[in-house]
Amino acid sequence: MRMQNQRYDTRESLMQALRELMALEVPAEDVAPVLCTFGPVDLDLLAVCMDDVGLNETPAIAA
Repeated sequence: MRMQNQRYDTRESLMQALRELMALEVPAEDVAPVLCTFGPVDLDLLAVCMDDVGLNETPAIAA
């Protein structure tokens, strides 16, 4: 995995990282912490990308 000293602030970089992490069977709840160890992460965009690949399957709960 070639994720060292990387920025995850574009859709392309996040989708590539998600593909790699999914191949390694990293649980969805661990994706953000793992990526943050390699570099800065746009967490809002990460959430959108995770939705797109089906990793955020839990329904939102309204307050």
